[in-house]
Amino acid sequence: MRKQSLLLFLGLVLTLAACSTDVFLQQPYRVRLEPAQLGYEVDDQGNITVVPNTAYVEVAPGAPGGYLERYEYLVVDDSGNEVAPGSSLGSGFVGVRVPPGYEEVEGQKRFVSTTSDHFTFSLDGQVAESHLQQGSPLNWRYQVTWYVTTSNGNTVSWTQEYQIQSPKR
Repeated sequence: MRKQSLLLFLGLVLTLAACSTDVFLQQPYRVRLEPAQLGYEVDDQGNITVVPNTAYVEVAPGAPGGYLERYEYLVVDDSGNEVAPGSSLGSGFVGVRVPPGYEEVEGQKRFVSTTSDHFTFSLDGQVAESHLQQGSPLNWRYQVTWYVTTSNGNTVSWTQEYQIQSPKR
């Protein structure tokens, strides 16, 4: 009986901890790009066209909803060093609603994976030009830090990497 009580108590503590924090045992959000790499195309005259990416915020079961407010990025080479130190930084605002990772069914919360509406996220044109001028090196990446303001007022941030590719079709 004592062992069952202890297990019940631990289960209750873990459940309460999961409900009171934005991050519990996993990253609650992730931004998925389609296509998965950031890229650009170059025509016969050498003109660069950045390929737009459709992006979605994927929400883990149980995560609170909120808004994907902004991002910051750094461009790194295959060694993980910043490309053009101090000039490869960028940022932007998004303002996309992030749905909660649960739904209410007959007064009960049911944890589910959800996905935000789409938004556009693409390679910066100056980065594309620099990449092309450097001979389109392999494994240049965007290190993007995303910021979600949750419905309970917390800010959750995380960093993801996206490969830069050319030509992109």
